[in-house]
Amino acid sequence: MTKIIDVHVHVGNSSTLYVAGSVDAVLTRMDAAGVDGAVISPIPGFEDPEGVISAKKMNGQVARIKKENPARFPFALGVAEPKHGAGALEEVEHALGELKLDGIMFHNDFNGVEVDAPIMFEIIKKISEFPGAVVNVHTAFHSDLEPPFMVGRLADAFPGVTFLMGHPLMTLNQTHAIIELAKWYPNLYIDTCYAFHHSRILERVVEAVGSHRMAFGTDNPYFGKLCLDKVLVETAGITQKDKENIFYNTFHSIFYGKEA
Repeated sequence: MTKIIDVHVHVGNSSTLYVAGSVDAVLTRMDAAGVDGAVISPIPGFEDPEGVISAKKMNGQVARIKKENPARFPFALGVAEPKHGAGALEEVEHALGELKLDGIMFHNDFNGVEVDAPIMFEIIKKISEFPGAVVNVHTAFHSDLEPPFMVGRLADAFPGVTFLMGHPLMTLNQTHAIIELAKWYPNLYIDTCYAFHHSRILERVVEAVGSHRMAFGTDNPYFGKLCLDKVLVETAGITQKDKENIFYNTFHSIFYGKEA
């Protein structure tokens, strides 16, 4: 059986999350689910009373967690908060330059700025100066701040940047929108986090754009004893090779820049 790597795991602290995201709690859930490793990022909704300084602390936290747990957390994404304006560019420099993190994560429903706001284009431009940096953008069809089409605008403007979409398959309508975007923009990748559990969602995406554009994701802090995101992949009507792509190979292509 291939390795299983989760590309969507939040570790740390948050002002809103009701389930602990401590390192021990996350590792316990990974072990119970049979997940070998994870790409970590701060938990959206962290308190930022110090603005840019607070974001830098979150970046420092995930950098430390990655350093202390390299076998389980081989990659880590930082944050750059668009509500901090030009300060977000400083956060990118700190995260990707000084801390050597592997990309930046956005959850615009939490940061309060729409995905296609002018400042977001400035931030992505700064990120593009760091070769191989991955941009993780949460997308929700119900949101006025992070609907799929806004992510498409970023992908169109920065074809050389790899975008990993979080929570992109939560509804059937959202899935249809994501499929069309993925057809247009080859730099968009799709995670399985919170995928809708009916209507052959994973099969639809595999048939339309291929399993090499899909990566296993769970959020981790939210699942309990049973990891439904993993079960959904395991029981999907797709080939074993497709499952291996989702569980590991696509992750390897995104973060190592080459096929596994």
